[in-house]
Amino acid sequence: MMEASSKKDLSQVSDAEILEEAAERLKRQYLSEHGVEFRFGSFHFVFHDGRFQAVEDWPRSRRYLSPKRVAGNKE
Repeated sequence: MMEASSKKDLSQVSDAEILEEAAERLKRQYLSEHGVEFRFGSFHFVFHDGRFQAVEDWPRSRRYLSPKRVAGNKE
């Protein structure tokens, strides 16, 4: 973990920008570790007793299609 003195001030950065950067870093790390691009799936943040422990990758072989987006669905 980083010490408070070495952390950058992120209070001026939006949550969306932080999450976008985290997502890009996770994708790069996945490519480095597995040798393939992370195209579909999710990353899960794991907490134990209220403390962050890890990030798990949950790749999928295809994209998720919401039932509302399936062709022919009138709703």
